[in-house]
Order: sequence, then C-alpha cells, then structure tokens
Amino acid sequence: KVFNEMTETLKDLGLPQHRLQNRASDFESNRAMISVVNIFSYGFIILISLIAAANVFNTISTNINLRRREFAMLKAVGMTKKGFDNMMVYESILYGLKGILYGLPVALGVTYLIYLSISNGIDFEFFVPWTSVIIAVGSVFVVVFATSIYAMDKVKKDNPIDALKNENL
Repeated sequence: KVFNEMTETLKDLGLPQHRLQNRASDFESNRAMISVVNIFSYGFIILISLIAAANVFNTISTNINLRRREFAMLKAVGMTKKGFDNMMVYESILYGLKGILYGLPVALGVTYLIYLSISNGIDFEFFVPWTSVIIAVGSVFVVVFATSIYAMDKVKKDNPIDALKNENL
C-alpha cells in the first residue's frame, strides 16, 4: 500500500519512479523461491535416500540368502543362536563402517566442490554440516541393521539338514 502511494506521489510530482523498490514484495518473492527450492531439494534427497536404502536391502538380503548353506554348516557344527547373532551383528557393523568410510570422504569432497562453485560471488566460510553427517551415519546403520535382521529371520527358520541337502539355495 505504501509503495503504491509513493509511486503515485512521484508520478504526480513528475519525478521518475523507476528507482523506487518494494522491499517487502522482493523479500516475499525471495522467500517463496527459497521455499520452492527447499521442497524440490528435500524431495530429491528423500527419493535418492529411498533408492539407496532399497539397494542396500537388496544387496544384503541377496548376500545372506546366497550364504544359507554356509550358515547351515555353521549351525551343524555347533554354532549357537547367540554366536550366529553376534556374527551377523559384526557383519552389519562392518557393512555400515565400510559404507561410511567410502561415502563420507566422497560426500565431504563433493560438498567442498559445491562450496567452491558457489563461493565465487558470495563471501562465506566453508563448514561441514555435522548434523546432517550424524543423521546420515545413523541412517546407514539403521538401514543395514534392519535389513540384516530381516534376512537373518528368514535364515534362522531354515532346517540345517535341509539347507545342506538343497543345492539350489
């Protein structure tokens, strides 16, 4: 309202109004643009995360499924349920750590490259988003452990003798 009144006043006085700016409108427009970018960015991140989780689920489930004979052999020679569970927990930790040890340096490198590409016109310092890193690390372990638990439940139900007889497992 004030912007329109000022424009009218300048027009009535015969003065140019092209240098008059509506900061509130500009601010609102920028805020709306940032909201749209955030929605698309978070949507993309969620989509990629779901694809990655499905990939991890498929890989670990297939790996454990292919090793059914090995697990049956271990049970047949006396491995206890607790020993089997411990072995699977250690494997899950190994899967998670291996993924983090490979993925974290790559992610930090890409983050730094993005910083370099946008910092040419803007003066700000590089920082590591530690909250996001911690969430990502926690998510990796949640996905790996959930997948391992799911696959282990299927293997635990197998009869060791039947699993050793069956060549097609």
